[in-house]
Amino acid sequence: MRTFSEFEKNIIRQLVNINTATDPNSNILTFISNAVLQDRGIEFIEKEKTLRILRKLSDNIALNEIFETIALFKYLENNHLIFKHSNLITPFIGNFVSKNITQEFVNQPTFLKEYGEEKVPTNIYDIFNDYKISFMVIGTELKDLVKNEFKTVEQIHHEREMFESKRQTKFSKWSFWIALFALLFSLAVPFIFDTKLEQSQIENIRTDLHKINSAIDTLNVQTKMTTKANNEANIEKLKNTSH
Repeated sequence: MRTFSEFEKNIIRQLVNINTATDPNSNILTFISNAVLQDRGIEFIEKEKTLRILRKLSDNIALNEIFETIALFKYLENNHLIFKHSNLITPFIGNFVSKNITQEFVNQPTFLKEYGEEKVPTNIYDIFNDYKISFMVIGTELKDLVKNEFKTVEQIHHEREMFESKRQTKFSKWSFWIALFALLFSLAVPFIFDTKLEQSQIENIRTDLHKINSAIDTLNVQTKMTTKANNEANIEKLKNTSH
């Protein structure tokens, strides 16, 4: 799955809030209108098979955002993240769509003082015309993606591995310093307490230190194995959840 721009993430967050059973936003054209057509409008010119896109004169990104929204819908549909179906009984009605502009306002003489227009005579007309009768169902995988802050299962798995690796490295460092301190302390005991250690006592200390190091190594191995098992279980759980 590719990464998404902040603009696309905002659109997707709105998508996953749709209750497809009752929400009028499940109609794709209605959703696009509410999502990106604030102070913008699209008029369908049926005879010319052309769209007339209206925007404020200062709005230089209208076309980009409209086309980017269409590209996003195509991507989500092609990757089975949303499911599009047609409904001829309850289509979008009319040849003009906007979130807050009315056809009556467009027909006023003062309209063109604030707004500009661009005609788009491409197959985008057919795409938008199809969206009039198209409705969508949001896939579980897309909802999970938003819930996980747009991190894929693989990214979550990698981050967990990195976290456990850092934790393991930190633990190993502390283990090393503790073992080193114990060794230095044992060597310093004769000087601190003005006593002499017999060779057998020194050998016992060495044996104990060896046991400590062996126990630390064993604990490190067990921690790594446990971490790996937990990560595999979590990744399997995430995969099952997303399907």
